[in-house]
Amino acid sequence: MELHIGEAFSIDPRYLVTERSAVIGQSGSGKSYLVSVICEELAAPENDLGFVVIDTEGEYAGLSELCPNVESKDIEDLSKDEDEIQRIITESKKIVLDVSETEKKVINDFLDSIYRVATQLFKAGAHKQNPFLIVVEEADVYIPQSKRDGLEILQVISRRGRKRGLGILLATQRPALVNKNVLSQCNNVFIGKLTLKNDIDSVRIFFSSMDDARQLTELEPGQFYVQGTISDPSFIKVRRRKSRHGGATPTIKSRSDPATVQTSHSEARESHDVDESEPARVQRALDTTRGAKKVPFIYYDEIKALNALNNNKRKPLILGTSESIMDVKRVLLPVFSVNVREVKKRLLGGTKYVDYRVLIDAITGELLSPTGVHRRSENLSYLTDLNPIQLKVMDFILTNKAASYAQLREVLPGKRFKPSLKKLEEMNLIGLKDDMYFPLLNISYPKSLESQNADSLKIKNGRADNVTKPKISKQKLNELIRGLYPGCEVISVDTIYSTVLEAIYARDTKKRRVRIDALTGKPLHSE
Repeated sequence: MELHIGEAFSIDPRYLVTERSAVIGQSGSGKSYLVSVICEELAAPENDLGFVVIDTEGEYAGLSELCPNVESKDIEDLSKDEDEIQRIITESKKIVLDVSETEKKVINDFLDSIYRVATQLFKAGAHKQNPFLIVVEEADVYIPQSKRDGLEILQVISRRGRKRGLGILLATQRPALVNKNVLSQCNNVFIGKLTLKNDIDSVRIFFSSMDDARQLTELEPGQFYVQGTISDPSFIKVRRRKSRHGGATPTIKSRSDPATVQTSHSEARESHDVDESEPARVQRALDTTRGAKKVPFIYYDEIKALNALNNNKRKPLILGTSESIMDVKRVLLPVFSVNVREVKKRLLGGTKYVDYRVLIDAITGELLSPTGVHRRSENLSYLTDLNPIQLKVMDFILTNKAASYAQLREVLPGKRFKPSLKKLEEMNLIGLKDDMYFPLLNISYPKSLESQNADSLKIKNGRADNVTKPKISKQKLNELIRGLYPGCEVISVDTIYSTVLEAIYARDTKKRRVRIDALTGKPLHSE
């Protein structure tokens, strides 16, 4: 279960639906656009999570047109109907409430009823099965610095809602005007373009330095800085929304073209790609000077990458035209650049230390060759969640193809490894036959890390939009190396990136998507 929010960016809904989150961005930054994308994902059949949107401008009417399970309701009818509100929460209903002409008292009564019902469910023990998200637009109006003008119930929900299965997602153009206690408690933030000094200062708490916060002035519509339980700090590009944008900014219509339709700024920016020539699309994808995030990536030859894109076009068997590149984007996959220190015994006594660098796939945990592409290990992802004792047991069994309990006791004297053997059996990593433990999976890796030295690797700095975050923590990485390579110690870990070109090829009405490794020019997969 994942919410696909941006290009190569997904989040676990558990860290959003019952948490305190904020979407911040000035007018035209794509703030409401992002909220709509989040709601589309929550309403998707594979997620089916409940929410209510307090819609202040009628911007979310398009959700019910796109998603049959999203209902538009009258808040006046709902505000004190606790039976209906209980049904909405327990059945994970998706509701949009247009409050553009509604008094604050009615909104307060409705939210108060939600909190009261959720509290009753909490006491009954049913809250854990039905998390429910409250989305509030114009948080600066409903939770302002001045408590006198705001809705007190929203502050209560932000403090106590989590235990009751209630999450809150606040959206605002003016973070400087939002209650600081509530804003500072947000576990997750999506921050778009901001240019006013007061607003930038108000979100300074989410950045390690003021220089980082000032990057917000350079963001384009649809680009957001993300941080919190849902993601390590990173910049993302929001995917294209599927529902109609009720709050789109009207464009000037041409008198010579009465068929011109209204579009939002962000939609207009995205649609220009359709009319680009193929060379322009390719050049845009290969451009490493543009993008929301500064990144170090493994250097590749752009000419070879361009040739790879052309060489992967399918040509007709006899007559007809070759495929054309309909779209192409540059995706950066995370790689850990690990500085390792290994202790080695000298023949004449004593020890010496050898330092070198190795590359490890930050998603699967697999060792990479010094080129950063070819795998030097297989199925290491199955070992990334094991503790040090389990890793030592697994390493011995894999190395020797099989091992008895007596052999393991000799290798691991004084260690309590019986629980580890049981756990490895439960995980279907090892089996037991004739008192011998043997591996159930083909898991391989080099026996020496030094043979994978990548000190000669070329790294280049650039910018990119489609940056995938690591799935393996640095702590787990350290445990993996120490467990499989005794005598090796991790000195430092940097995250660099390997480039993949994701191209959509088209001929006639047929399309296919191909991922091409930019360094080798080899296709990774096609669909």
